[in-house]
Amino acid sequence: MSIRRERRLCPPPAFHGKGLTSLAVFFLLLPGLLAGPASAAETGVVDQVVDGDTLRVRMAGSAEAVTVRLIGIDAPERSHPSLGKEFFSDEAAAHLASLCRGKTVRMETDAEETDKYDRLLRYVFLPPPDGRLLNEEMLRSGMARAYTRFPFSRKDAFLAAEGRARREGKGLWKDGGMAEARWLAAGNAAPVEVYPSGGRTFVLAHKGLAKAGVERGDLPKEIEGILRMRGELSDTEFTIKARDRGFRPIDLSKAGPAGSESPEQRALLPAPAIEGTVIPWEEAHRHQGEEIVVEGTIVRIHRAENVMYLNFHANWKRYLTIVILVKDLPLFPADPEKAYRGKKVRVRGEVKIYKDRPEMVVREPGNIKVVQ
Repeated sequence: MSIRRERRLCPPPAFHGKGLTSLAVFFLLLPGLLAGPASAAETGVVDQVVDGDTLRVRMAGSAEAVTVRLIGIDAPERSHPSLGKEFFSDEAAAHLASLCRGKTVRMETDAEETDKYDRLLRYVFLPPPDGRLLNEEMLRSGMARAYTRFPFSRKDAFLAAEGRARREGKGLWKDGGMAEARWLAAGNAAPVEVYPSGGRTFVLAHKGLAKAGVERGDLPKEIEGILRMRGELSDTEFTIKARDRGFRPIDLSKAGPAGSESPEQRALLPAPAIEGTVIPWEEAHRHQGEEIVVEGTIVRIHRAENVMYLNFHANWKRYLTIVILVKDLPLFPADPEKAYRGKKVRVRGEVKIYKDRPEMVVREPGNIKVVQ
């Protein structure tokens, strides 16, 4: 005897009044619930353009400006730590400033939130109705190169924008790159000279120093190394580090007796921090917490929102920075750029370490004097 089992279908539940309204609201909200919590859009006002790829932005709801690095591009810098002032850096910074300074911009993140310098990494969009992406616009106008060392989602589009600028000879790519070659050859960079020598090796010469017996395969590494040291180090430290790398003075009268301590090496020994004694500015970090006097030529001045920085070397991350608070600026010359840039100054103050960098805050104009 077979038993027939019947499946009974249950009628759908009826919704009345508030129940029907609740169901409708639930389905309206369902896409948002499935997508997860939405992140708030980032907006801010561009206070300052540092270089062609770096901004200072005052975020919505904050009185302090933060540093924002544009994702995926590399613009020439006005004070590169190893190369100094780069070709087209002023033009790139001016172009970016003309697009966004003083405007409220929208920002988006990608794979990384910040870089190793704690700068925010962002795509930055101009406000409506323009809406252009600044990162891509800088590439399209030939003011920057695509920076592909780290992955980012718009890589293909950015490389295409750079390619169009190259083909059209815009900005950095003017005259097929020969504009930059002429700028460098006109004396805007110290050359590394390469001479073929015996044994199929080469001699490298740079800034009065030379290294013999360089193999062909080692040329790129040696050239990059000496140029990086030249840009990153003071004259004193550069001489010592270059000798460690095998470079020797071309003028033998400057070499000193074998085994003797060179004047550059003696200059690196810390001098006693007593009143009136001038300490080499390269050595300021050795005198943390002490009031000392330093002397040197100011090569870079940078104005931020609350402070002004005076630097003895383009590599401001490594060497002493003189800091003047904006609120104290009325006490100092009306045009600090004209008063101090390119001038040899003598400065008195206490050395403090801020973010692993030596700084000296000067509150009174009498503590910084132009001596030459």
